[in-house]
Amino acid sequence: MQDTPPLEASSSHYIRDDLFIFMHTGPSRNYRILGSVEAGTPVTVLGSDSDTEYTQIKDNQDRTGWVESKFVTTTMSQSEQLPMISEQLADSQANLQQVQQENARLRQQLNDARQKVTQLTTQTEQQASEVSRLTAQVERADKDELVTWFTRGGMVAGAGILLGVFLTYLPKKRNRSKEWM
Repeated sequence: MQDTPPLEASSSHYIRDDLFIFMHTGPSRNYRILGSVEAGTPVTVLGSDSDTEYTQIKDNQDRTGWVESKFVTTTMSQSEQLPMISEQLADSQANLQQVQQENARLRQQLNDARQKVTQLTTQTEQQASEVSRLTAQVERADKDELVTWFTRGGMVAGAGILLGVFLTYLPKKRNRSKEWM
């Protein structure tokens, strides 16, 4: 026998799913049977007798009678739960499918982003290499230009010196007027 808590009067009670029970006209098996109540049938609890452990109920056919308290529960019957659970399952499956689609879309975006990052990283490395090459080329050009300017300056200075030396050895022009006198 199952130990059951005392039941309060309300309409949210059910006959347990695993059986059908007889409804009696009084709070024991000694009273006449009014009929049977099938498992999962919603009932309204009207009262209870704790001495005999019977509960007075009103069933879905508006019959009032007594049944054993251990067979009355506040848990909804499986037959009534099944459509709700099926609906919840369908909703959960639809949500799962939406989440899976979203997950697939996000994975595709992630893969695209990774490819783009790889491509941009490669481009960045190529551009950094090009910048290094061009910087080295500019530095070489600066050095070459500096050498060119020094060379030209040296040539101008050398030409000036040679011209100066050459001009000193040129014969001086004689005055003709001095020769006659």
